[in-house]
Order: sequence, then C-alpha cells, then structure tokens
Amino acid sequence: MHEIGLLKNALSSVKHQALKEGLRRVDLVELVVGKMQGITADSLALALEIARADEPMFARCRVKVKEVEGAMECLDCHGRFSLDKPADSCPSCHGPNLKLISGLEFYVDSYSGS
Repeated sequence: MHEIGLLKNALSSVKHQALKEGLRRVDLVELVVGKMQGITADSLALALEIARADEPMFARCRVKVKEVEGAMECLDCHGRFSLDKPADSCPSCHGPNLKLISGLEFYVDSYSGS
C-alpha cells in the first residue's frame, strides 16, 4: 500500500512545520489527491490509523481529501480528456502520443491544530 508511505511523508512535513509554528497537535490535514493515484478512502483511513499510532501529535487528526480528476492531452490532435486511469491512446483520434496534465497529485493543501 503506497498510501502509507505517501501519508507518512505528508504528515512528516506537516509535523515539521507545525512544530515551527508552536503547535502541539494537528487536528485537520487537507490533502489534494489525484484520482489516478488509485487511493481509496478505505486505504487512506487505514494509513491514517497507522500514522496516528506512530505520532501522538496526530492522535485526533482528521484528513479531508480534495480529489483531482485525471486529464490527458493528445499531442497529435490536441484534444483533452478526463480519465481515472492512464490511457494508451486518444479517444478522439486514437493516437498514442499523450501527455499527462493532472491526476497524480498528492500534497498537503492546509492543516490546522493547536
């Protein structure tokens, strides 16, 4: 489960910044997650439970997720299309020359605590 590693890295960054700000605990972390990451709500909840056990600062932390649609651009016809998983070809011209525009994001948008 790559969610555990991704979340632990994100929370490590939050912890570092929160301590600099004098926070003793973090109550909410807002993440931006691309749909093409393949992260489900259940797997993220499990990753959060593991992270909570490792770090008291996050004992009561909630995670709010903003999902970003996956999108690709065809370099042949310049069409853009949305998707949940990578595509092999353009749905319009069936060309194989595609560029990923969005969908693999995973970052902390904001956090709060006391």
